[in-house]
Amino acid sequence: MKNKKIYEKILIGKTMQNIRKSLGLTQEQVAEKLYLAPRYISDIERDKTKGSIDTLIKLCNLYKVTPTFILKDYLNTTQLDYSDKLIGFTSLSPKEKDIVIKLIEYMNAQKHKRR
Repeated sequence: MKNKKIYEKILIGKTMQNIRKSLGLTQEQVAEKLYLAPRYISDIERDKTKGSIDTLIKLCNLYKVTPTFILKDYLNTTQLDYSDKLIGFTSLSPKEKDIVIKLIEYMNAQKHKRR
């Protein structure tokens, strides 16, 4: 979807839904945490509304992602924050986090060996 026309309709609902589900949250849980109506969360995920910038920021904070990640398919930039690829990292157990960190350390060490 990169480099779409400026007037292309921006659809972020599926992205929001995927993030929510990857964190194991229901629409009701999200709504409760943000003091919003579950129907409002549903409408955002079905692209019936985009919500306000305030809601976007609240959702990003809850989901631990940046607005850039949510809008990446519509932004004309090559500098994206790769930490967003680790959605759900904060909800992992300490043992699972350690495995991910060790894998990253291993991959970086292998890269440096090849130089």
